Amino acid sequence: MFLLTLRPAQLELWAHSNDPGSGDEPVSKWVYVFVLTLAMCGGALHGIAMALRKKYGEGIEKYWLEPGWWVGTIADGFAGWMIWPAMPFVSVQILVPLIIVLQLGSSYILGLFLFHEPCLLNRNLGLACAFAGVIGVSLSTSHQASHFSIGEFWAGWVTTRFLATSVIILIILTGCFKFIHRSSFWALVAAACEGIQYICSRSIVDSIFERGVDFIFKLAVLAAIAIKICCILGILHSQQLGFNNKADLSQFAGIYLIGCTVFTCVYGWAFFGDAMPYGINLGSFSFVISFCLTSAGIWLLNQSAVVQDVEDDLGDAKTKFDVEGKPVNDVLVANPQDS
Repeated sequence: MFLLTLRPAQLELWAHSNDPGSGDEPVSKWVYVFVLTLAMCGGALHGIAMALRKKYGEGIEKYWLEPGWWVGTIADGFAGWMIWPAMPFVSVQILVPLIIVLQLGSSYILGLFLFHEPCLLNRNLGLACAFAGVIGVSLSTSHQASHFSIGEFWAGWVTTRFLATSVIILIILTGCFKFIHRSSFWALVAAACEGIQYICSRSIVDSIFERGVDFIFKLAVLAAIAIKICCILGILHSQQLGFNNKADLSQFAGIYLIGCTVFTCVYGWAFFGDAMPYGINLGSFSFVISFCLTSAGIWLLNQSAVVQDVEDDLGDAKTKFDVEGKPVNDVLVANPQDS
């Protein structure tokens, strides 16, 4: 339905060649529709792949030995590939919110119908804040990437700005480990790994444009590829640890995708020097409001995880009492013979 509302003039306005300054004619609207449709399917497939890894890996210590888990992992990689063709043609202001909304939506629907997750008010409000906050952060931050050369790769890791940002993020994650639900913590850890992976992916792409086919012979590129692989492994493992801590799919996906947007923006500023809104103007005001909405979304989704965790614990205690005929919770049952 989204594609049907786009008039040909709008498609030609948004669809540009790889080099906007080259003077080339806009890409065919049919190519634009194709890559956008492919990206939309990739966003939905990301949600489906996450559901598969939850279904076949949840509660299993050696989840990587499960064939079903690998189906989800391969589908996740294929979904990422489906989004790539749209990047040179579709503006990030349209692409990023669209992909995130589709992934959140598919995760929410699968959580309700596949995993029979409860429809909690906190979760619905949290997802609503997530939609608004993620779109707001995407639209209020700069979409003009700063110039970067692969020769600056090593120096980027030791700048004062990047080191200070990394320390602050580590402190925040340490506090989250103590004060929020464990599944929410692992969702944020996976999102932080996505931020580091973004640094590596952008460095690799920039080196391709800078050096052509010789990019692979640069030591910095090989290091970026190695770090990217480690980040992917960290993301997969962190997500699975989150699922193993009684995480509902919709709740986990919401926190994870919110975190991905925030960490990507922060690391893009810290490593590459991309502009961030500051001062008193409309852009900075929108960013602050959007950041508050994302924080509220994380808090509400975390609260839904805590409520569900308590309900599960109480249900387990009642079940154990009913089967064994003896009290296991002094608050719920004072005298087992009264029942």
